Amino acid sequence: MDDTLFSQQLEMVCRARLAGQGPLTGLQRLSGGASMQSWRFAWGHDLLILRRMPDGLSGDDAAIGSDSLSLEGQADVIACAGEHGVSAPAVRARLHPEDHLGEGFIMDCAPGEALPQVLLRDPAFATALDRLPHQWAEQLAAIHAVPPERLPAELNDRSPAQMLRDLEHRWRALGGVSPVYALAFGWLERALPDPVEPRLCHGDFRMGNLLVTPEGLSAVLDWELAHLGDPVQDLAFGCIPSWRFGRYDQMLGGFAQPDDMLARYEALTGTKVDPARFRFWLVYSCLWWGVCCLIMADIWRRSGSDGPERLVIGRRVSEVEIDLLLMLAEDLPLPDAPMEWPETETPTDSGVPGAAALIGAVSGWIERAIATDAQGHARFEAKVAINALGIAARDAAMGAPFAARQRRRLEGIGLDGEILAAMLRRDPAAMTPAIHTHLRHLAVENCLIDQPRYAGITIARSQWCRSG
Repeated sequence: MDDTLFSQQLEMVCRARLAGQGPLTGLQRLSGGASMQSWRFAWGHDLLILRRMPDGLSGDDAAIGSDSLSLEGQADVIACAGEHGVSAPAVRARLHPEDHLGEGFIMDCAPGEALPQVLLRDPAFATALDRLPHQWAEQLAAIHAVPPERLPAELNDRSPAQMLRDLEHRWRALGGVSPVYALAFGWLERALPDPVEPRLCHGDFRMGNLLVTPEGLSAVLDWELAHLGDPVQDLAFGCIPSWRFGRYDQMLGGFAQPDDMLARYEALTGTKVDPARFRFWLVYSCLWWGVCCLIMADIWRRSGSDGPERLVIGRRVSEVEIDLLLMLAEDLPLPDAPMEWPETETPTDSGVPGAAALIGAVSGWIERAIATDAQGHARFEAKVAINALGIAARDAAMGAPFAARQRRRLEGIGLDGEILAAMLRRDPAAMTPAIHTHLRHLAVENCLIDQPRYAGITIARSQWCRSG
């Protein structure tokens, strides 16, 4: 659907279901939205957001989880949460099939900034970040206090054991082969906590899904992963490394340690947060995100998407390998010697241009000719394309040498990758210092190709090259 027709269809919806006479102005697609689209627009004096799944796509095509809520279910949960004290934008209207806009709903546009890259760097939000640990806890306490009987029947309810089984099944169905992931699945199975009385969980409570003004948190967004489950999952989810946005040492969202948040939550709910349960959900959530990266690539293949965003996310699986090895370090045997950091120098291009040079030239042209002058979502897409080309160039230059080193290490251990993954999944005693060394090298080599500026690489180098 072209932009003009899309705008006209949306204006018809507003005239039929919203108060006022409009007009509809300022329609703009917001950056991001690998799972579904968000559009901001004004209807008269009201600033609104349209959350939609494009016409012709289903939830299976666009959602990162097979248990994701429909947009109708999301609207129901948002409305219920708002009635029980959660700062959730009010739902103003819902799309119908005859609107020809796909699934979706219109909600108020709450004030504030959601981009972590802005929130964590702009001094205007310094006071808000100081207040955020307590407000974070207050919102989660309110979410977890919503009476389950008031929630839509669509909400999924599974035990930790069921969630883990489903996640591993999905990983294997997607062709997951990482021995680090296999190691983590085995660790999680042995660390499973007892089930608890299920409560409403947001499922995606993190920086990026919260709107923040200079005064503090103003709204909780993106409810597609809401479910009934263990509240500690929500507490841990926003602390995984991928949601720290470059500030690896600040466990809570890249701006604080979780201690104040957890203490405030315990005071509000009267429930002590068990450290072992918190650690289980931290590791689980980290691994879950890694599997979701594979899901994103699979969605691209199945839906015929014409943009590279989901494929780029699919290459973030290596970040999670780094994170999992750092998280599980205390349970693993130390390598016999400090790690030798992989060489990343690429040969100088001469003669007939090689793949890395060609890809680099195209990337540079996009940066100069397109990204510099693009605005809004077009600029975001150009930056994603540049990132994709960077991965391809590094893969062309370093992929084959790294793969050869990995084969030699496995030959030295006397295993192949598939057998190694099966051993680590089944038996913690299979983890030897030599295997730990191989896994560290494997994770670093993969991440140096995929995301060489990932903050976890710096932490890994400082720890693994210093003392092993």
